[in-house]
Amino acid sequence: MRFVSGMLFTLGMLVVGGAAVVASGLVDMSATRPPSALERLVGSVLADRSTARRAPRTGNPLPGTPEVLAAGLALYRRDCLQCHGAPGVSPWGAALGLNPSPPDLAAPDAQEGSDGDLFFVISHGVRMTGMPGWATSHDERELWHLVAFVRHLPRLAPAEKQALKAAAEAARR
Repeated sequence: MRFVSGMLFTLGMLVVGGAAVVASGLVDMSATRPPSALERLVGSVLADRSTARRAPRTGNPLPGTPEVLAAGLALYRRDCLQCHGAPGVSPWGAALGLNPSPPDLAAPDAQEGSDGDLFFVISHGVRMTGMPGWATSHDERELWHLVAFVRHLPRLAPAEKQALKAAAEAARR
């Protein structure tokens, strides 16, 4: 019984201590300061587990045809390029002040999730990262077009790279 009481006391003290740190304002939540290792770990695990629990367990219902990829490219160019960039195109504007920085979606770690994971994140966004939930302004088919295009990013054709680069240059003027 003393062991259980000791465990409960210790747990209570951790909760009170954590609440005191939060209430004191000691944690700097400004976007110009990089997150601590603990913030990165907790945020990453929380986002990964939340997505895994809620993402559809299906692959992309759309085939990776040139038409699907062209539609995805148009959506990506309009809605994603500024923050995520693309191969040969750096993010710009407000994206440079986001913390954490938006991921490079052509990078292997961004490509490792399932299609359902990508669909969920694109649809619902990620709280406190600047990633909006696009389901409020895009229908499900458009979101799957984006998933198809994000999957295609590491293998962009020269014409696709040029289209994204031209869109970025035009937007930066």
